Amino acid sequence: MNPSNLQDEKNRGEKARLLLEEPLIKEAFELLKKEYKQAIFQTKYNEGDTRTALWQAYHITDKIENHLHTVVETGKLATVQLNQLKKNST
Repeated sequence: MNPSNLQDEKNRGEKARLLLEEPLIKEAFELLKKEYKQAIFQTKYNEGDTRTALWQAYHITDKIENHLHTVVETGKLATVQLNQLKKNST
C-alpha cells in the first residue's frame, strides 16, 4: 500500500476512534440496542414480522459499531506501517 493510502487509513481510523469515544455516540449505540432488545421481548407470539424487524435493527446497530471498531484497528495498522516506512527511509 502506498503512503498516501496509509495516511488516509490512519486519518479514517482516528476519526472513527473519536466517534466511538464521543459520549453522545456511545449513548446512542447503548440506548438503541437496549430499546430494540426490550421491544423484541415485548412482542406478542403473532408479531413475527415486528420481531424480525427489531432483530434486524439491533444487529444493524451492532454492525455499524463494529465497522467503526474495524476502521480504528485498520488505522492503527496503517500507523505502524507508516512508521516502518519512515524508519526504513532514513
